[in-house]
Amino acid sequence: MTQEPPEQRKEVAGVEPRKDWSWLDERGERSVEATGELPVMYIALGSEPKTTHPFNLYRDIMSIPQALRDTLKTVPDSVAAVAEQIIRRGLTRVIGVGLGTSQFVAMGAATALWNLAGWDAEQADAGEFLISRRNWDLPHSAFLVFSGSGRTVDSNRAAEKARADGAYTVSVVSVPHSPLTRITDATIVCQGGFDTGGSDTFHYATRLAVAMLLAIELGERTDPKRCDFAALREQLYNVPDWLEAHMPELDGRCRSIARQYCHARSVLTVGGGPNLATAEEAALKFDEMAHIPGKAMCPGRHIHGALGLTDEHIVTLIIAPPGPSYPWLHQVAQATVGLKTPSIGFVCEDDNDIAAMMDYVVRLPVVDETIFTIPATVPAQLLPYYCAVEQGTINPDCQRSNIPRYARVWMQLFPPGTH
Repeated sequence: MTQEPPEQRKEVAGVEPRKDWSWLDERGERSVEATGELPVMYIALGSEPKTTHPFNLYRDIMSIPQALRDTLKTVPDSVAAVAEQIIRRGLTRVIGVGLGTSQFVAMGAATALWNLAGWDAEQADAGEFLISRRNWDLPHSAFLVFSGSGRTVDSNRAAEKARADGAYTVSVVSVPHSPLTRITDATIVCQGGFDTGGSDTFHYATRLAVAMLLAIELGERTDPKRCDFAALREQLYNVPDWLEAHMPELDGRCRSIARQYCHARSVLTVGGGPNLATAEEAALKFDEMAHIPGKAMCPGRHIHGALGLTDEHIVTLIIAPPGPSYPWLHQVAQATVGLKTPSIGFVCEDDNDIAAMMDYVVRLPVVDETIFTIPATVPAQLLPYYCAVEQGTINPDCQRSNIPRYARVWMQLFPPGTH
């Protein structure tokens, strides 16, 4: 008989929540051998094991509207303080780092800072930052480290290196009092707590919202005529309400699409500008949740290399709000029509162009293309989730860690306490 995992930890104000890894350590290889009955992913997360829909990831995804609302309510003072420090210190650039989903947040953040505030910004994988020999000009940089748990070892090492080399460091996390927050000069805490499934979900949306807010704050202070910042702020704050009102519709649409494409050979996710980040996030979720290979790309990369790859067994997902990338994405849409290949479009509510060429359409609010990355998170995660559910043999919470050989490799790559 397998032991029951520890109860899921609840956050207490002022106290660092902890995942209980000791139970896993004590059983070691026995836990791996028994992972088919009690997946080690659930033990590591301290969450309730699931075997059918709704899995824990579903709860995580469906919590996005509330997590966004709570984040936008609680972070303004800390975001404003970070913006003030960046300006007071005379910094001229922003660098964002993370791993996996967290790096894609950094990608979206960099583009938001360019688009909305006119700031020099870039992003990197935290591991690549550690091994890079380039001159990052850290003494003139704000260094943002995105991490859901604040416990990802390589991201924390990147923060230590950047601070030692002169950067102003900021942790953007979902768990207060975590190890990363003790390394950086400042901390911005998003709401939502720990994941209960084995993929970052609401973290992507909440941390992007922080990045948008930081871009707005910097833009208002340094180039107030660049954009209508009041309108952008209003759009950002309206996203949670729009999502909450439309979650049943988004849920049903994503499941109906998944029924058609759950056995696709691959999914090409195409987005331009800030939505290249969401294309990357969608591709990762197809990899993680549904085990359908996902390949993210900008529209130019698709046009100049993916035409020969595309066929009737490969789905093209186009993320297409109005903006500079739209004409390029229009060409990608035309390619799917000419090739007679399956296609999905994430478009704004009032789109009548690319939408008309798609086999399936998911409509999202009419907002600036940079802010569009946030509501696009929901179908970007729900669609691969339902592809896993509709396959009928996959537990999307586990990333196959419910199979012993996968669990063994998970334990080798991610020893207890490293995430």
